[in-house]
Parts: sequence; structure tokens; C-alpha cells
Amino acid sequence: MERVSYSLRCAIIVDLIQKLRKRGSWCGETHLQKGLYILQDLLKSNFGYKFIIYKHGPFSFELKSELSGMRASGIIELVFPREGYGPSIIATNFGERIFDAHKDDIGRYLPVNDFVANWFEKNDVKQLEKVATAYFVTKKHPREPVAVRAQRIHNLKPHVDIPSAEEAVRIVDKKREEMKREFAAVA
Repeated sequence: MERVSYSLRCAIIVDLIQKLRKRGSWCGETHLQKGLYILQDLLKSNFGYKFIIYKHGPFSFELKSELSGMRASGIIELVFPREGYGPSIIATNFGERIFDAHKDDIGRYLPVNDFVANWFEKNDVKQLEKVATAYFVTKKHPREPVAVRAQRIHNLKPHVDIPSAEEAVRIVDKKREEMKREFAAVA
């Protein structure tokens, strides 16, 4: 499978940022890390991001580097809406022009970005960590019962208690079913 071009990936990321922010999301790096993890998996696209379980769930060092490059290129920037909180990410005018340049190529990604933005809209980092880790575990062990996957999450993330892990698995199961129905023709 051919890797998605850098400029198209930038356009996809700009679209996700705009959709998250429109829905009231903080839109920090964690939102983008988890959102692009699910987007890449759902569409079976080759963005070139390898994800591992890290501090707050699935994380890609390649994506982190790419986001830094996008900042350095003036495609996105960090803002600090509230003192004492981490940065929020916004698209710049240049980033919006990159998105506009790819309007003809980005069509298959737009509905999935909508889905992810609706799912993640106002979730905080703790909730994103739980559901993205549940997605990671479910992707690897889709046929295991909820309790077994919850235990796997707890083993990976001991601070996530079993009831919270079970809730995250149920959310992921529900969302994966929604995704199958909505995007059967897209994927």
C-alpha cells in the first residue's frame, strides 16, 4: 500500500483539528494522536505512523515528529487558552490553504474525521487514554470477552481500574459497530 503523501496528511490533520475545535474540543496533541491512530486503522491507510502503548495510550513518535514539522512549517500552531493547562493546537491560514489545495483528494477522510471528532469532542486526556487503549487492545484481541480485554488494559495501565476499563471496552465495541455500519463502503 502506497504511503499517503505528506501534504495530504497535513490536510487530513488540519481537517481533524478544525472539526475537533468546532465541537468544543481542547484539541491537544493527545486528541490528534488518538484520533489519527483510529483514523489510520479504520481506513487501512498508510500514513506511516507506528503506534505503541506509551504514557497515555497509543502513541506514535513519527506523528509527534510530523506535528513538530508542521509547527515549524507554519501549518499549525500552539495556543495556550488557559493558564496552567497544556497547549491547544490550531490550524494556521497556511494550514487552511493546504487543506483547500487537497479538497479533491481528501473526500474519503472527511466523514471519518467527523466520526472521530464527534467521538472525542470534549473528552479529556484520561478518557482518551482509556478508550484509545481499549481500541488498541480490541484491535489485537477482538474476540475476547469484555472482562478479559479490560484486564489487559489494566495490565498495560495499572492506574485504570477494571470497571473503568470495562466501560472503555464497551464504548469501543459500540463505536466499532457504528464505524462498520457507517464506513463499510469507505474502508
